[in-house]
Amino acid sequence: MSLPDDAVVRLLGERLGPDNRIADPQIVGSWRRCLEQYRLDPGHAHPRPRLSAAELKALREPLDELLNQPVPALTRLRRSAFEAGYNLLLTDAQGVVVASYQDADANPELARKGMAPGSVWTEALVGTNGLGTCLATGQPITVYAGEHFDAGLHPFSCSTAPLFAGDGSLLGAIDISTYARGSKVRQQLALGLVQQTADELEALLFRRHHADALLVAVSARGPVAEPTALLALDGGGRVQGLTTALLRLLSFHQRGSLLGMPVSELLGVGIEPLLASRPESPCPLGLCHWQAWRLAPAFRTIPAVNTSREPDPLAQAASEDPGLLRQAAICRRMVDKGISILIQGETGTGKEVWARALHSSSARRDQPFVTLNCAAIPESLIESELFGYGAGSFTGALKGGKVGKIAASSGGTLFLDEIGDMPLALQTRLLRVLAEQEVTPVGELRPVPVELNVICATHRELTGLVTEGRFREDLYYRISALKVALPPLRARQDRRILIRRLLAELADGPAPALGAEVEQRLLGYAWPGNIRQLKSVLQYALAMADEEMIGPEHLPDEVTGPGLAPSREEEAPPPLAAVREQQERQLLLDTLERCQWTITRAAEALGISRATLHRKINRHGLVSPNKGGR
Repeated sequence: MSLPDDAVVRLLGERLGPDNRIADPQIVGSWRRCLEQYRLDPGHAHPRPRLSAAELKALREPLDELLNQPVPALTRLRRSAFEAGYNLLLTDAQGVVVASYQDADANPELARKGMAPGSVWTEALVGTNGLGTCLATGQPITVYAGEHFDAGLHPFSCSTAPLFAGDGSLLGAIDISTYARGSKVRQQLALGLVQQTADELEALLFRRHHADALLVAVSARGPVAEPTALLALDGGGRVQGLTTALLRLLSFHQRGSLLGMPVSELLGVGIEPLLASRPESPCPLGLCHWQAWRLAPAFRTIPAVNTSREPDPLAQAASEDPGLLRQAAICRRMVDKGISILIQGETGTGKEVWARALHSSSARRDQPFVTLNCAAIPESLIESELFGYGAGSFTGALKGGKVGKIAASSGGTLFLDEIGDMPLALQTRLLRVLAEQEVTPVGELRPVPVELNVICATHRELTGLVTEGRFREDLYYRISALKVALPPLRARQDRRILIRRLLAELADGPAPALGAEVEQRLLGYAWPGNIRQLKSVLQYALAMADEEMIGPEHLPDEVTGPGLAPSREEEAPPPLAAVREQQERQLLLDTLERCQWTITRAAEALGISRATLHRKINRHGLVSPNKGGR
């Protein structure tokens, strides 16, 4: 049975309801497998088989080294799960639960749903579920409420991460499950927690498996106490193995193609500099910190090297979000190549921070960085601010004239924020300046040569403005050879790290601790004002908190008010229609650009039909850079 392209999305949409206009592609793919490959019926219950104690004992053996001795990472997850009202499951690679840590009093229905050791949760038997779908794809996932294929699992939310053995093979999965309350957005904290635990367990197994190898720990932010992004090298400096955390950091998807590769090709630094503690060249991927050591038979670490260079501005701006680290690596290659850069993102996502990082990473770092916010200056003043003016050019002008932003930035970087708000007439003048590298101040006749490098930013969709005739098409292509999309705070994978880092930066002295409930609220909040709003909230909390810990009473009403950040016990989700619209728009745009605006490929990647994709493109006002896809 082969279903039409949009049939799965339609069925899933009926299950999810009208408030969920686009489904997670992982969920859509799983439902398609359930319907086409497994021939399951979403209207029927799917009993979960249960293995005998003898059968289960044999399946537990590959996981014995995690189950039969104290493992701090698993202990921490178990404690955190219990405190937050979650049940914890550990399965083998076939989806059989080999260990279950449940609080039957707190979650009696979860305990009755076949989550005991020996129960089988493969996707082929049960349909879309956290454990089965995670094992089918090898990717972390949250399956929330109606996303479950089996209607009997709709009351629950399951966040699952794959667990890999020391040799890179799939060992099993870790899952924490609870009742589905509020919205799926609030489960990102659970997914991050289970992914972090899976990384730590894999790192432990990796070290033991590669006990005789040279181990290299890679980090974008300097040496860490318990590294999980690990690389194993043989005596000749060739890759023997690497962890999932390192694959994610390097934006690779397959281990096999990297095995046997010289470390100099992978990290941009050879084995001799690693051992001699001196980098031989800048790391092209921006991963500017590493540690290397050998493991003794008792698994104690013997430090061999711990080297680092000066802080990388782009790596600092990216923090530890994998998508931003990937964009930082691209920007680092482009910043001195004369390629124009357009930064796109919602208000408050840090577009100017990223522009300053680009400037600081360039050969112009010692020259001026000049900014102009095109939306913050009255239209009548933008021209004189940008181009400057001569003496006596107009009433009220300074006696000696004024140097404009363009001339002031010559040799350095001019940052034009909110370029989408620039008047059309000035767009024409700016285009001429960019093409001719000279500027004529207002009231003057003789042009002034400039060495101009412009970085532009906007929260608007410029292709839509081009279609409406409000932005020059030729200027758009001139300023956007490289487009950098900054994700909203709610979509960043490093929110916990970012919150703690900003708190430390804003505190006057040692930063107070965040209470568990406060951190949960901050991680689950939608942040319409993004990083700018987060800074304001943390400044408020620091001013209000006199104790050593920040509690819920120290947060402003915008975070704790009704409908914005409900506690875990509240049933009603916050109004997220606007958030979903923005997420859908960004997902469509990212997918279309990745598929080079080939409609057939993009529709297949999204799991929807071409007609549905065309309707969504029109609704969101998206326009192909080449005036239409195929």
